[in-house]
Amino acid sequence: MTSPLMLQGEAALTGVIRFGIIGCGALGVVHALRLIELPDVEVTAVSDPDEKAMERLVNALREKGVAYPISTHTNYRDLLTADGLTATCINSPNRWHVEQILASLEANLHVLCEKPLTMEPNEVTLVAEATEKSGKIVAIAYQSRYRRDSRALRQLLRSGKYGRVTSINIYSGEDWITPNRGTWRHDPARCPGGFFADANGHQLDVLFWITGLEAATLRATIEKRGTPVPMFIFGEARLRKQGTRELEGEEPTTLTFTFVGDKRLWQEEIHIQTERADFVFRQTDLLWSDGTAGLVPVPDSLLETVEDYDTPDTGFVKALRGVAPILSPPESVAPVLNFTLAALASAERGSAVQR
Repeated sequence: MTSPLMLQGEAALTGVIRFGIIGCGALGVVHALRLIELPDVEVTAVSDPDEKAMERLVNALREKGVAYPISTHTNYRDLLTADGLTATCINSPNRWHVEQILASLEANLHVLCEKPLTMEPNEVTLVAEATEKSGKIVAIAYQSRYRRDSRALRQLLRSGKYGRVTSINIYSGEDWITPNRGTWRHDPARCPGGFFADANGHQLDVLFWITGLEAATLRATIEKRGTPVPMFIFGEARLRKQGTRELEGEEPTTLTFTFVGDKRLWQEEIHIQTERADFVFRQTDLLWSDGTAGLVPVPDSLLETVEDYDTPDTGFVKALRGVAPILSPPESVAPVLNFTLAALASAERGSAVQR
């Protein structure tokens, strides 16, 4: 089963595409401002139980010159009946994502949804099946998949030119305490995986997507660092090809990971070692070395082999226009979800978990 990757032929959309924003917090504002910068795209409805949040988002759009009417709805189901909508962009607390996607599809709307989709594997299947049945596009906003350097590295690794991936190390940290204190992100009921599940899906997703690997076994340790939710996690895993039950190669690909939610500044590095070259994502830069010199930026000639999407919003609208595929359909979240649940289980048990 696969989700529609883009609208084709007569189904491709022309004219103005109108979005309804569900969830008007910081990410709701980010997506709304991205969307209105695209040609013939409007944000004409917003929804949030917090009327001040809706007011802030509408004001942000007005400051960018948006003059057309924007309806506001404290109940997202009322937004779904607003006139002329094409799609919803969902940025609500994680626990509402599945419900709101399914309701949007029932309302005959396409959906761009923030990650994580869910913490329940059966709900991934439910959303994927509903998407296929609807004929609509649903995309999860895994932003790293839409970056040119990520897609170029995916091509390089899968070409076989540099041999198999032998080891990977992820280090990612940010201050996830100060801006989120007192919000739903520190509520175990609404964000049970805390910093690990909510913020670190991007690093895990791009890793599994570009390599085609997933966790076979893993061991993890988690600390809450004085908060109600997981805030620090480190561990190790052995990886295998996705969809198989065998470990990759005679010597399995190893993964070590550290995610730190109580840092003072954002820092991200992903090291990927292959048999014939090393690659490093450092902050927003992609570096590499084949051993003949130190780490240097990947040449523009390699990056130019892939189309520039920039953001999930751009990719989503291009898919609606029928000119580019969606890179992150609902079922694509499975490797990250399985890893997240196994890591949480390992930390709780104090022992390794085999997937």
